[in-house]
Amino acid sequence: MEKVIRKMHIVIAHFNSYWTGISGGVERITCEMANDMANRGHKVTILYRDGREGLPYFPLRKDVETHDVLFRGGEKIISEKLPVPWRVLRELTRVFSQQEAQEINTSYKTKQYGKAIKKWIDELHPDIILSSSIPSTAYVIDGTGTQIPVITMIHSHPDIQFPRLSRRELKAGGKSAAIQILLPSGMKTARKYFPSTDIRVIGNAIKTPDPMPLYKGENSHIIINVGSFNTNKDQKLLISAFKEISPRFPDWKLELWGSTGNAYARQVEEEIHKMNLDDKNKVFGKTHHVWEDVYSRGTIYAIASHEEGFPLSLSEAMMMGIPTVGLAECHGVNDLIRDGETGFLTAPHPKDYAKALGKLMVSADLRLAYGKAGKEVIKDYTTKNIYDQWEKLLKEIAETRESSRTTGF
Repeated sequence: MEKVIRKMHIVIAHFNSYWTGISGGVERITCEMANDMANRGHKVTILYRDGREGLPYFPLRKDVETHDVLFRGGEKIISEKLPVPWRVLRELTRVFSQQEAQEINTSYKTKQYGKAIKKWIDELHPDIILSSSIPSTAYVIDGTGTQIPVITMIHSHPDIQFPRLSRRELKAGGKSAAIQILLPSGMKTARKYFPSTDIRVIGNAIKTPDPMPLYKGENSHIIINVGSFNTNKDQKLLISAFKEISPRFPDWKLELWGSTGNAYARQVEEEIHKMNLDDKNKVFGKTHHVWEDVYSRGTIYAIASHEEGFPLSLSEAMMMGIPTVGLAECHGVNDLIRDGETGFLTAPHPKDYAKALGKLMVSADLRLAYGKAGKEVIKDYTTKNIYDQWEKLLKEIAETRESSRTTGF
């Protein structure tokens, strides 16, 4: 008979820069994690920091409490910003060393937020704390001195993130009861930086609608991309690549979906206009119905990110059975896309990217085969599989602490 998992009080420490109304990947994962654990009967509380109190962009169960540690009783008691002299010092230091600048940032903010975070932890009495980042872990462990076990989530690839960490962040991360990374390819680097810490591989959960929308993309001839508009996502590369290939495929279109309104998004729209692609390239905003509005219509998924941890939009497209193209240099992307099997990995140049797109655009049979193969690769990342792994880990760490307290070791 399967052992019943005892119910826990889980505090999620989301002390990244923003929370209220933010549609980022970390915020989405935080909300979905909270919802799933609450669905399983656990009590979940989210502590966050933001210059304004408010609700997240993504749906959250009503019984999941959220508290901004910068506020008490609706009144702001702590600034989210460093004092001006410290900011000047940090930016001057950054010219010479990113790590030293981060050391200044983390050291001050640990003191800045520590007392407020401690008050909440003392009031809530959680069984376990799930930290959304290594800086969040520093604020919790060093800032409060708590003995409650902390599990640290890593949303980027260790090869990218860990070399950039400050000494204080590395030391705090090493005090975690466990560190979670997204993909096995990050284990070697994780072991290098945290040789004595329990490292676990748990990927992102791919939440699919029920029922799944009918896939109509094969007859649409639409290349799709979903993500925030910024230089890392490099939508400009996609536009340039499409410009290269478009004359050969006049019935194809490129759709870019994501948060608009920033300078880079405006630059993307200007590039489209300059290249006379207004009738074939479209920039769309955010949608709460991405499966119906985007994935169900997409024929090829194109991603041009240079850095990723576990790209949710790519994995969702693969779950729908859409063949993919991405950059060979990009961690996360090159873990999920298997070159010549589920799609193509290419160099970060328009002509190379266009060549990879063309291989899929010209062959419906190849698209179908690669789409099916991608769906098979990604099938293990269902919400049930991933959150079963998370619940098991949370229970294991919480019970280890309880056992230590009982026995006195």
